[in-house]
Amino acid sequence: MATTSAHQRALELAQKAGESTKAADLASAARFLREASAIAPEHPSVKDAWTKLRQEEDKSELLALCRVWVQSKDEDDGDRALRAVQKQPLQHQDARQAMEILFEFKGEDDVLDQVTGELLRNVGAQTWLAAAVREQPTRIYYEMFERGDDSIDGLLTVLLNRGVWPDDEAFKNGHRDVFMLSLAMMMEEALEHPERAMKGIAQLLAYYADDLKGIIDADSFDVILASLDIRLPSSLRSQATLASIKLFELAPEKAGELISKFVEHRVKKGGANDLIIAFSAATAIFPVAVTAAAALFLTEGFVSTLVPLVEKKKSQKLEQAMLELISAACVDKNCRDAINKHCREWLEELVAESLDKKRANLAALVLVKLGEEVLPTEGPQIVTPGKVDQSDLIASFKSMVIGGDNASKQDSIEGLAYASLQPKVRQDLSESPKFLKRLIGTMSEPSTPSNIVFGGLTIFVNMTAYLPIQSEEEKRMAQLKAYANANVQKPTAPSELMEDANVSVRCKRVLEAGLVPVLVQICKKGSPTILSQSAQILLSLSKEAKCRGSMAQQGAVKLLIQMWDRIANTGAKSTTGTTPYPPSAAPCAAQALSRLLISINPAHVFNAGLPSTSAIRPLSSQLTRTESSGWQLNAFESLLALTNLASLDLPTQEYILRVAFDVVVDDMLLGNHTMLRRGATELLCNLMASPTCVGHFIDPSTPRAQHRLHMLLAMSDVDDRPTRSAAGGALAVLLGSMDEAVTALLAQDKGVEFLLGLCADEDEEVRYRGVVCVRSVVESREGRERVVGKGGVEVLRGLVRGSVGGRVRGEAAGVGVEALQVLGADYR
Repeated sequence: MATTSAHQRALELAQKAGESTKAADLASAARFLREASAIAPEHPSVKDAWTKLRQEEDKSELLALCRVWVQSKDEDDGDRALRAVQKQPLQHQDARQAMEILFEFKGEDDVLDQVTGELLRNVGAQTWLAAAVREQPTRIYYEMFERGDDSIDGLLTVLLNRGVWPDDEAFKNGHRDVFMLSLAMMMEEALEHPERAMKGIAQLLAYYADDLKGIIDADSFDVILASLDIRLPSSLRSQATLASIKLFELAPEKAGELISKFVEHRVKKGGANDLIIAFSAATAIFPVAVTAAAALFLTEGFVSTLVPLVEKKKSQKLEQAMLELISAACVDKNCRDAINKHCREWLEELVAESLDKKRANLAALVLVKLGEEVLPTEGPQIVTPGKVDQSDLIASFKSMVIGGDNASKQDSIEGLAYASLQPKVRQDLSESPKFLKRLIGTMSEPSTPSNIVFGGLTIFVNMTAYLPIQSEEEKRMAQLKAYANANVQKPTAPSELMEDANVSVRCKRVLEAGLVPVLVQICKKGSPTILSQSAQILLSLSKEAKCRGSMAQQGAVKLLIQMWDRIANTGAKSTTGTTPYPPSAAPCAAQALSRLLISINPAHVFNAGLPSTSAIRPLSSQLTRTESSGWQLNAFESLLALTNLASLDLPTQEYILRVAFDVVVDDMLLGNHTMLRRGATELLCNLMASPTCVGHFIDPSTPRAQHRLHMLLAMSDVDDRPTRSAAGGALAVLLGSMDEAVTALLAQDKGVEFLLGLCADEDEEVRYRGVVCVRSVVESREGRERVVGKGGVEVLRGLVRGSVGGRVRGEAAGVGVEALQVLGADYR
């Protein structure tokens, strides 16, 4: 029987429960009542409070369903609760209370896992879980782990959402608690679903490594490295790889030291199991930390003993681990030399004799990678041919891509990615439409692994790559470097297969095979690497003007705009100033976009869903001067594309003026590069239809306006005919727009002389634009006086008399007659 003090405590709890029920905090009410029921279950106040709570819960379908399900543990009840969660957005309070109720449900249950994952999309449920982690981190972690993948994903969502934690200290402590619990879980024997724990380790390292300082030690590093074992599920290995990458980014020297100790310790043990773990770890680390991994690989006596050691153990998994290790090691030249010296014969035997396709493919892949060094594309071979010919390996890889399964395709595509560095291989692959279509088809399949997509893109990057444009100075420096190499050999000329004409043919074949629509597909959620490679491919494909229309029809314009935005926004949003994209990624996308918009009618591409203004920022980014010798070409192409866009409508013109006007006038028009001056002048000619642009040249209150008009007049007197024509066109539109424009021109010391110079030009189109300008000027009294005073009558008569047969022919002559009539002069 409860004591008087216990009854009093139960009554207090019942009162608190009643207050919580009125405040709609049903989770707290239930917590108070469970404690009260443990003290005095028959107390009237406690029973009454339970009744009111259940009545309130009945108002929420979800809470009622969750309560029934917890008690029945029936699958049908669970399905009803799941449908209730998915049916409509939840109130935060309902989601929080549902989480409270469901934590009475113990054990692993697929539907419970789904419901938990759905609930944790709601901020209310996230807030509840954050509070629970603060109070009972161990209990919460183990119960969420047991529930399933969706529950662990929900927990990680909470750990990464600062908004559901009361302060920074609690946020940091949550990271530390779950990280330590994940490590502890990974150390348990025969753990089911270790990938759940490794996901927590990898995610917290990726986003909040600073909060984990002091926790990461040799033991935790060993746990991660041991999870790279090739015998483990790929879901676990991929998370362990992410964690390893982050550890090397955080402390490369310390991480390199720990991996060395880990591998050396396992190798010294000498058992097949330990060797597999050691080789697997070293394989995963090579792409992340080449220097550290290569130093370990080249430890004296290591490579030379690999083949005897593996042959002695007679373990196929160990053999596979070794093959994957030496394949990864081929990224380093010194490692390739060592592999070629000590392992080549064994590799050739595997390819020639092995009945195991996986092992044979891996061995062939390594031989292809070694072929970069030992089988040069130019000149005689410098090694004695072995049992396997390089061309046979490449042909085998091609056939596997065409007719093999994904397992064989992965190694084959990686091998061809390396082999396609050779011009002959690029050409051979491009000449097989069946291979191109099958590779593109494989890349487009939703289930295709990312490494196959990466390998396929690498092949297409190599296949479509043009030789870089070099200045004369850069060519001389390249020659000097070639002469100064270790062999002191005379540099060889690039293969004729790398000449533009041959590359253009390969690009056409790739385009016809249907690569662009696949790039549109895979770039939607593509990684920085995939976007960067795709930008390179699109830039190469866009070089040939005949290909641009087809690319635009297949969605390349929208893709390039979206691609540039993602790359630019990633850098802008970064708090550290770093970006996962290489420096060339955004310029590649912008330059490819420029080329497309030079050659197509923008009215056929842009619409309400893709406004023309969305292309202006990428294009204007190409106008910035860089150290690259090719920046002038990029800027010129951008100017041409902007000129084309400026022909669309006034909103497009206004946006260009806001974004690019200053750099076009101040940098391009004033520069000493003929093509940039031409492009800038042609753009201004199209922009002059905008009143805003006119204002930039005639505003009497702005000295810069007078200077700009002087520069535009100067462009009408340069040697380059297209520039003179564009300047004349811009002036004609300007002077015909309003009287103030004529006033601004007459304020220029030699304004009229420049216009008369246009009238006397040898080109008919330039003369026409000049005489249109003069016709506008003579509308004013001051203008007529100035034209007459500068000898304009004779210039105009000369223009008119120059017409064929002494008769007035052509538009220029006709306008000249009009001007002379206004001046009161006879043209005869």
